[in-house]
Amino acid sequence: MSKPFQSFMEKLIDYAGLFPPAQLPMEKAIQQYAEYRKSPDAGMLSRFICPAARLRELQPYQDSLFQEGEPFRFSVLGRSGKTKEEFLAGLEKDLEAIREFLEFHQGRATADVLEVRLPGEALHSPGASATSQLLSAFAAALEKNGPPEVAAYFEADFISFGKEWKKVLHAAVKGIAEHNRYLQRGNKFTRYKSAGFKLRCGGVEPQMYPSPEQAAAAISACIDQRVPLKATAGLHHPVRHFNRAAKVKMHGFLNVFGAAVLAEAHNLSAEQIQEIIEDEDASNFIFTRRAFAWKNLRASLDEITRARQNYAISFGSCSFDEPREDLRGLKLL
Repeated sequence: MSKPFQSFMEKLIDYAGLFPPAQLPMEKAIQQYAEYRKSPDAGMLSRFICPAARLRELQPYQDSLFQEGEPFRFSVLGRSGKTKEEFLAGLEKDLEAIREFLEFHQGRATADVLEVRLPGEALHSPGASATSQLLSAFAAALEKNGPPEVAAYFEADFISFGKEWKKVLHAAVKGIAEHNRYLQRGNKFTRYKSAGFKLRCGGVEPQMYPSPEQAAAAISACIDQRVPLKATAGLHHPVRHFNRAAKVKMHGFLNVFGAAVLAEAHNLSAEQIQEIIEDEDASNFIFTRRAFAWKNLRASLDEITRARQNYAISFGSCSFDEPREDLRGLKLL
């Protein structure tokens, strides 16, 4: 395994076995995650994604599973809400669930990432100010009642806005960028570290998959605004391809995260990013001893590491086996 490939894949996959299409019971999902933590490929594995409302289901594993190795790391999925009021009320319930979870597990589990969908009400408001104002209230609640250290990722359902999708996307990302600047002013936030954008790359229905143009626009906006990007759904496989069962072209994680790495390294346009997103030829994605390359674009080990640490964070996958099997098929593992 080359160092550039190792850096590219380092903690890239958040395990989402509780969610479709796998939708495993909690017992099986957490046990599988525990086994993956001990596997030779554990370096690719990041957090276990769990809804805040289901954290109590993990209590039976405190005296057994959770005593093995390093503390178990969790990314918590918040309740959200259709309105701003529902969103903030859901946040209070989420924070209470996280507080109880951390107290019960006494250092054997961490919950330092919170993922939540922005309410449609905020997305319908013009400009970035509505998002920024909502997130200021979010920040106050998180700083008051949140875990000791937490980063938040906000999903915006921009693809459902038809012809207005680009305006909604840019307003959401710009609002998160303004929010990050707000967090950095005055040093009044000690718990809440940063905010990022969560890009949904698929789902149980074909219409839940963003087009290559939409995915590229999201990556471009995040790089331009210096907003960390996390992805979810539809990225089980390395390279873009047509999935007969789902009847849709699925995005590849080498495409999405390779595009993000190269966009950061070369200041690529959205159109150039889209070319990488659309590529279905696995042979164009190359890892050498010194770099990652797509066609004539290269990113050095340092550029890969910097992009992964700051902007191209991770993606949620209900399978850890499928990505590994495909990477072995490509002779990358």
